Amino acid sequence: MKKLRLWTGLLTLFLSGALIGAMGVWMAGEHRIMDVLHRGKGDLPKIVIDELTRELDLSQAQKVRVTEIVCRAHGELMDLRRRTQPEKKRIIEQSILEMRAELSPEQQKKLDALHRKREERRANWERMPGGTTVPCQSIPQKQESENSK
Repeated sequence: MKKLRLWTGLLTLFLSGALIGAMGVWMAGEHRIMDVLHRGKGDLPKIVIDELTRELDLSQAQKVRVTEIVCRAHGELMDLRRRTQPEKKRIIEQSILEMRAELSPEQQKKLDALHRKREERRANWERMPGGTTVPCQSIPQKQESENSK
């Protein structure tokens, strides 16, 4: 009887530790996501640059060049996103229409609500101002002056 209680206690201790560890990992991931959202989407290049600087132990000269490269890539990706956004929206709207044809009226209402909620989140994200600590703000002028030489 005592061995059973001992094993039950050890198992409970182990499971509670595993649960606490899993919750910790989940909360750390949520914190990272919320940190990015709170600071603004414009801070993404800074996050990438800071991580590269830390993980690769970049010299100051390397950091300057890596910053230019990350900022250029970020600008190109943002331009690509703006150019492809209408086509992505058309594809999503068409797929919503096709899905609605397969659903019951009640399911259609739920799908419409889900789609509206997603669109509101996307619109809020688009309206969110960029961060204030972005190292890319001065890069475009530098690139323009290099192109004019």
